[in-house]
Amino acid sequence: MIELTIGPSDDGKPVHKWLRLLLPGLPLSGVYKSIRTGRVKVNGKRAKQDTRLHEGDVVHLYFSDDDYASLHAHPVKKYHGVSRDIEVLYEDDEIVAVNKPAGVLTHPAEGEYKTSLAAQVEAYVYDRGAKQGAFRAAPVHRLDRNTSGVVIFAKTARAAKAWADAIQRGEVLKEYLAIVEGAWAGQGHVEVGVRREGHTTRIAREGGKPSETAYEVIASSRGTSLVRLRLLTGRTHQIRVHMAHLGHPLLADRKYGARPIQGETFYLHAHRVAWNGVDVIAPIPKRMMEKLQTLGYRVSELI
Repeated sequence: MIELTIGPSDDGKPVHKWLRLLLPGLPLSGVYKSIRTGRVKVNGKRAKQDTRLHEGDVVHLYFSDDDYASLHAHPVKKYHGVSRDIEVLYEDDEIVAVNKPAGVLTHPAEGEYKTSLAAQVEAYVYDRGAKQGAFRAAPVHRLDRNTSGVVIFAKTARAAKAWADAIQRGEVLKEYLAIVEGAWAGQGHVEVGVRREGHTTRIAREGGKPSETAYEVIASSRGTSLVRLRLLTGRTHQIRVHMAHLGHPLLADRKYGARPIQGETFYLHAHRVAWNGVDVIAPIPKRMMEKLQTLGYRVSELI
């Protein structure tokens, strides 16, 4: 028999999800069977599939030591070869905020697990004391592959739920910087319906999901503008489609109507994320800084 005490990272986790993460070598059918047959007890009582765990709960698993060790050992193999070389911008007991480079996936895709930001942060947190808990660090929002900047990862189930709920309510400040085509001035809001068509988001003439972005033009130079944007909703490609809708697509964003620039992708940076006393800023990446300087912007005077 194995005895475990639920720590803060797993507070609020449903028992079946906790067991699935704790024992990655146990198939999902085995998770449900273990619960159904009484091999999982919480505070001395048989767990049910809808049992939710809380910090301080004592869980007894009726597995042999050898079986438990075998089923629990898989994360070590999973993280073999995964880089931990991430830029941490902020960290506490609940979250870690990292600076995602452009070109890196937030979530793993087929064949790209080890190079995804999620895998790297998960391995980083696992190495630093998360070995005993079942929860694995997970992003509470995402950035497109070619967008750089702040990504918040929850280190506990409690934080994952709190941030997800706050994002849903529109309480999390998410501020971006972008270089767009065309000389421009002023500030305002874009509020339109959008719909997803394959890998592209389109403005919906009728219906569609509501989307809203606030924008402020910081400066213009050589036929381009540097814009500060605040997401008020979180649709896929929202900033890219909204800027194109206003006639100022992101520089080099050919998918949304910009003139192609050989060897370049668009310049979009998640500069700031803030909520509940946490305020994280990611410095402008070298690639974007060099582009701004080439275009004649005096960045130090603007941001």
